[in-house]
Amino acid sequence: MSHEATMWAVKVRGISCTEARVLWHLADCHNPIYGCYPKQDYLATACEIDERSVRRSLTSLRDKGLVNWIEQREGKNRKANRYSLGFEPGFRAAEKGDSVENEPDNLSASSDASTGQDCTFQPDSNDALNRTPESSIEPVREPVIEPVTERGSAREVLEDDPKSLRKRFQALIVGRQNNPWPDVLSSAPEWAYQHFVKLSPEERLRAEDRRDAYLAACPKLQSGEHKGQPRAAALGVYLRDRMFDLVDAIAPQAVSRQAEKRRQEESIPVAPFGPIWAGKRALALLEGPVHIDLPDNLIELAAETFNRLRRSSDTVARSWASHRSITVDGNELVFPDDYRAQERRRRECDGGYPEAHALDKLAKDRGRGMADPRFAILSDLCEAVPVGSQTYEQWRAYHQQMNWPFVPDPGSMRVVYFPKGGPDGLEAFERAANEALSMERGDDDAA
Repeated sequence: MSHEATMWAVKVRGISCTEARVLWHLADCHNPIYGCYPKQDYLATACEIDERSVRRSLTSLRDKGLVNWIEQREGKNRKANRYSLGFEPGFRAAEKGDSVENEPDNLSASSDASTGQDCTFQPDSNDALNRTPESSIEPVREPVIEPVTERGSAREVLEDDPKSLRKRFQALIVGRQNNPWPDVLSSAPEWAYQHFVKLSPEERLRAEDRRDAYLAACPKLQSGEHKGQPRAAALGVYLRDRMFDLVDAIAPQAVSRQAEKRRQEESIPVAPFGPIWAGKRALALLEGPVHIDLPDNLIELAAETFNRLRRSSDTVARSWASHRSITVDGNELVFPDDYRAQERRRRECDGGYPEAHALDKLAKDRGRGMADPRFAILSDLCEAVPVGSQTYEQWRAYHQQMNWPFVPDPGSMRVVYFPKGGPDGLEAFERAANEALSMERGDDDAA
């Protein structure tokens, strides 16, 4: 590898993330004596992308005047291409007039007119520096020595080895899964490297291990050229301020936000008085009311409430009592014999169906809710009923009979959705809805 080549690569600007990875690994394979001869399958493995993406990136890098190549042959057999990089002396960028046969997708058909570097690198006159010709075919790799300590930790490499530290820092810049550090090329990488060196061995390991978790926890840019990229601190600041130690605190919140965002993206809208709204509301009512607790001193509490209201307004107090079938005889309250049963029914209707009440509030506020995608099947099980029609009034009477809260005032809306077939079709609706939802849930679990 050539440090001059890799440092040139990380300073290149105006290229995509994928192109940056390909360029960096090209530079990592550069040898000052023999040049750069990586194969495309090696670049694909190193960059964790497919070979077609490698070829597209190479074409783009060549069009931008950053790399070039010439084909190497041994008789009729094609060998690894000889790549030249923009920082090398004598580098000549490809020109528009060059043959299209030089495109990476058609390297095997390249002609003698292939573009490349005019000057030829010659081996050093000192044979001690030369490698065998075979070594020029594959990328040159520096050996990584990982001595095992008394405790047997394979990760405790030679911490003071400059080559090892430099290679780990480059990996920190490039990252994995196509996620290089944002804006690293404009944030003084050498300054960041000095802070990487200053960390203790344990801190370096934490900085490397928590790199991706930190970037995932950062808020994303909402607009501009880099929309969607993490709004992260500069790499040098991340290392200097040891921000990797904050990951344990912020990562769970980031995961929660991402899960909520994913849930919102996968949800479907629920329009008030629409088919999905009506289907969910009907299913909630069919499940029955939640348990309602009545106080033992129900009548005494009712009398106290009446007297408190009466001190403010006699009319309001009498209206409150009449709504509960309580008769006012002078200063006395006369309760019906089944007052306790009536009060239970009233409270069940007013507050015993929390999911239905939430949908009713959504309709009153003319809001727009969201639901799990599997509830989309309810659209086929509900129908539009004109407001004030015979079917609409049948639904009102059925709700009263079942002690269910009726739908809110639809205002200017001409239709409100209900399960198909009127009240007589509720049983078929419930069966079909539950079967369909169970199948959807089973498919999700299987996946």
